[in-house]
Amino acid sequence: MSSFYHTVRKIWIIAAMMLIPGCLDSTPESLDGVDISILAESFVEGDAIQFMASGNNPKGAKFLWDFGDDSGSSGKAVEHTYTDEGTYTVTLTVVDDDSRIGVAKKDVDILYRNQAPLASLEATYGGLGQQVKVNSIAFFDGGASSDPDGDVLEFEWDFGDGSTSSLLRPNHEYTSIGNYTVTLTVRDPSNESSTAETWVLVKIRTYNVEFIQNEITIPAFAGYTAEGATTTQNHAYPYNLTSASYDLEWEEDEDLDSPDNPVVGTLFPDDFSLGVSTNYVFNLTENGTSGNLELNFDVLSSIPDDLILSLGSENEVRQYLFQNGYTSAKGQGSWVTSITCNDAPSIVPELFNEVDQGNDWILYVSYTYYESVITEV
Repeated sequence: MSSFYHTVRKIWIIAAMMLIPGCLDSTPESLDGVDISILAESFVEGDAIQFMASGNNPKGAKFLWDFGDDSGSSGKAVEHTYTDEGTYTVTLTVVDDDSRIGVAKKDVDILYRNQAPLASLEATYGGLGQQVKVNSIAFFDGGASSDPDGDVLEFEWDFGDGSTSSLLRPNHEYTSIGNYTVTLTVRDPSNESSTAETWVLVKIRTYNVEFIQNEITIPAFAGYTAEGATTTQNHAYPYNLTSASYDLEWEEDEDLDSPDNPVVGTLFPDDFSLGVSTNYVFNLTENGTSGNLELNFDVLSSIPDDLILSLGSENEVRQYLFQNGYTSAKGQGSWVTSITCNDAPSIVPELFNEVDQGNDWILYVSYTYYESVITEV
């Protein structure tokens, strides 16, 4: 390289002296038509560029190159790499055997080399993958991705199940079990891109189903039914009914009419009937004069054994219970209770305006049913 610069320096001194009148006795002739041939006028830093002397190239001439970045070379065809962006003036000096000098200059633009971005899933649980249960949300974060040039990046997510997103921090619900590969692609404005991958293992859910029985007591209901009349009451029952009990009680009014003779009431007892009409099971009726009538609907449904189910959601568990006979509709809905006063005899004959024309009563009702308690384990 030192011999090159020595030769170039000598040529430059000669060229400078030619411009000063009287410095030389004779002025070297110019070599016209010298040119520089480059395939393009702009390149990216770090690219190797081919330069070639073109135009007037006398046989035996010397070709000296100055690339404008404090480096040079010699030869008719040379190669040079610029390490920094900028505009450089390339100078070719040609000296033939007759010491004629020809000079050509050409500017070349060296552009900044865009660097590819770096996709990263480090912000998504360290990029190690995650496990979620089916029909739940998985969270993703591309915020650890970067670009050496500081460019604004675009994000492209492929969740592995046909779904995609362009958000920086998306979330996604997986509706099927499986092991999914999740791919993040980041792209800069120059369309340079890189990718990163992680995984999501989507597991089935497991539920413990416990069946428990509840006992409900309906507040006592008091009423009055005239002789020969019927009073009705409706009760609505839930699914999974296991039993229902009715108790009708009344007191003999004749005891109040004859406080001095309590035996009278037993001689003229009121006669009642209690009937219950159901919608899915048999109907029951009872009548008597005892002051108390009971009807019992026992073991309408049996309580199932506890279960362990692996399904996608609690709603799927409830559907399974309904479709596989763990939900009983027997007795569910409205039942009609009928209270009839068949006869209310009186100590006072009818000829003398019978005073016992009906009676007061109280109805007690209770029932049991089972329900499913679903707990995810």
